Amino acid sequence: MVVAGEANREALDLLGRPQLWPSHCTILAGPPRSGRSTIAAAIAATGLQVIDDADRVDEAALFHDWNAARETGRALLLVAAAAPPIWTIALPDLRSRLATAGVARIHAPDEPLIEALISEGLSRDGTAYAPDVPPYLAARLPRCYQAIDTAITALNADSLSSGRKISLLKAKEVMEEIAPLFGE
Repeated sequence: MVVAGEANREALDLLGRPQLWPSHCTILAGPPRSGRSTIAAAIAATGLQVIDDADRVDEAALFHDWNAARETGRALLLVAAAAPPIWTIALPDLRSRLATAGVARIHAPDEPLIEALISEGLSRDGTAYAPDVPPYLAARLPRCYQAIDTAITALNADSLSSGRKISLLKAKEVMEEIAPLFGE
């Protein structure tokens, strides 16, 4: 399920209207755990060609895919952690082609998105939680998707092992446990 927020709204708007892309190819760039693969899967379900983790694909194969999509007039979505030039591309012809691609960026999450992602992540895994847990964590977690994922994983594991609903007290304990992982 794609959770929309200010951090990904611009990307979702652009990706939802491929007829407005500056070329047949657009790059969806976002940090790990930001939902970029989930968004890409939703885009792929509409029939668009998607290459996830494009920054890890063989450049010659990616060059071939870019050219094939261009020749057939098919839209192509490349998913990567970053867009060029941060995504270093050795093959000059591929680099020049990707320079014409649009870029849809997923930014760092804001507090409302963090709250929504925590709620969705706990609910998805069937974890019961007090209603004040997501807003408490959203106000205190670092603004990064990895921190959100770490908190959800820790809370789900605790709920599973204890068989109990996640309380605000447990959320505070989890914050204390994971804070050193993110320099807090």
